[in-house]
Amino acid sequence: MIYLDNAASALPFEEAVVFSPEFGNPSSDHSVGHQANAVLGKTRALLSMMFGGRPSEYHFCSGATEAANLIIQGRCHFLKMANPTRNEIIVSAIEHPAIFNTVEHMRQSGFIVHIVPVDHRGIIEASFIYDILNENTSMVLVMGVNNETGARQPIDEIARKVKSIDSEVSFICDGVQTLTKVASPDLTYIDALIGSGHKLGAAMGIGFFYLNRRFRLSPLLFGGEQEAGVRPGTENIYGIESLHRALEHHQKNADQYHQHVHALNLLLQKTLEQSNIPFSINTQDGETSDYILSICFNGIDASRAIKFLSQRGICVSKGSACSSVSPKPSRVLSAMKLTHTQMSSTLRVSFSPLNVKEDVLTFCAAMRELHSHNVETSTLVQQNQM
Repeated sequence: MIYLDNAASALPFEEAVVFSPEFGNPSSDHSVGHQANAVLGKTRALLSMMFGGRPSEYHFCSGATEAANLIIQGRCHFLKMANPTRNEIIVSAIEHPAIFNTVEHMRQSGFIVHIVPVDHRGIIEASFIYDILNENTSMVLVMGVNNETGARQPIDEIARKVKSIDSEVSFICDGVQTLTKVASPDLTYIDALIGSGHKLGAAMGIGFFYLNRRFRLSPLLFGGEQEAGVRPGTENIYGIESLHRALEHHQKNADQYHQHVHALNLLLQKTLEQSNIPFSINTQDGETSDYILSICFNGIDASRAIKFLSQRGICVSKGSACSSVSPKPSRVLSAMKLTHTQMSSTLRVSFSPLNVKEDVLTFCAAMRELHSHNVETSTLVQQNQM
């Protein structure tokens, strides 16, 4: 199997998924409970060391979707009681469905939503944010790296500017495709940051989020006092230990991983060029993450290509796994003003440090085969029409 769909769920590090976890409840006041609680402590400390902030400002949950809902809905519910005039939300047009659809739900609850456009490279028009920011703005939401295209957003610059205009506006960043893959955002101006374990080589079912001490929200769930009351319920010790083990891999091998993935990205583009396959990179001339390539293969239907590749044991996608079953065109690619033909010919190839050169070469060989088949079919059709 050739797995190149790591933006959906990354190849796991074996040590991060095959181990015997602590079995105690971390809230129990005995030795076994203390051992389980130590897993929480060491993982918060590692998150703090790698990404900034205090260990106590990191919280665990089931995944990024839950984190997005807890943060956005929780903040909106808090503001409805504490400061109801702060009823406007600014969100980029290319946010992950977990963010974008939660904000849309808040629109139905009475919040006014402003959607920030992007340019042809998938980079948001930051000036739009500054122009519409006002005393009623409650939050600004901009992701660090887009999950479909790999386009990097100027998070630090935008967050700093937003806070300089109005320090009371909350800045929320989806860091799922950012953390460990590109430079981490500066938390000085960010109120909430979201991450997901299975995008980093950990097990599925574990997410985490950073909330600085300025950020207040109303909890959506009620129960015990776990996670400072923000997310009650017994913590997923297996998932948290898995996250810790995956993060250790990235911490110890950061430079090596970045260089390796960069080389794979360049190899793929170079090999396609040498194969004379018509293609274009949808984020051409934009700043991107090496981990994600959004490629338009001219004249090749993406759905057909995915089936063709899958039959050969090669896994890629059209875009966000969360929207893959939808017949609608990609919201992200639509925001970039790609044509319907371009969107229907786009594949997303996404890498892991565990991928190797042979994965890339096998994918390119299969695409060359598919392209040749398309050319032959088109020639036969033309001949029959003559």
